[in-house]
Amino acid sequence: MRRLIVSLSLLLLLGASVSCSSDRAPRPEANLDALFQQLRSARSQEEAEMVEVTIRHVWSRSGRGAVDALMGRAVEAIHTGDYDTAIHTLDGVVERAPDYVEGWNLRATVHYLRDEYGPAVADIERVLALEPRHFGALAGLGRIFLELDDKKAALAAFEMALSIHPRLAEVREEVTSLREELAGIPI
Repeated sequence: MRRLIVSLSLLLLLGASVSCSSDRAPRPEANLDALFQQLRSARSQEEAEMVEVTIRHVWSRSGRGAVDALMGRAVEAIHTGDYDTAIHTLDGVVERAPDYVEGWNLRATVHYLRDEYGPAVADIERVLALEPRHFGALAGLGRIFLELDDKKAALAAFEMALSIHPRLAEVREEVTSLREELAGIPI
């Protein structure tokens, strides 16, 4: 009898959750909140990497076919080393979808690849205004500060990235190295 009650309860709960989810799609922000909690509490590197891939997948969705097509063209241009075309295409992305985090982030990356650190930082600022938990943008900001030989700022950016994604191995190595290098220097 107890088994039957438990089974019926589970069926009722399942039915309720299905009807709730069919009424309206879950908010991406709510999904991201849960994913970021999982990321911070990941017990292994593999678990963290799986969550990271899922977060990046959520970020990659613009919800607009034309914008996604432009992003595809920009990625192709980057792969061929045609950064001029990539920047021009990404200008179109951020113009059409100013709220799309990955458009700004990819454009920041291309500026970085072109050694255009001022525009890269400006785009990263926009990324972080839209998504303050963007660990990739924070890590990129740290790398820019390293290029500019501002080790204290690089360390701060890397530490912020690690506070969001504690298992970023390369960033952790950078933090360890910078802390050793800056030991004894007031921060």
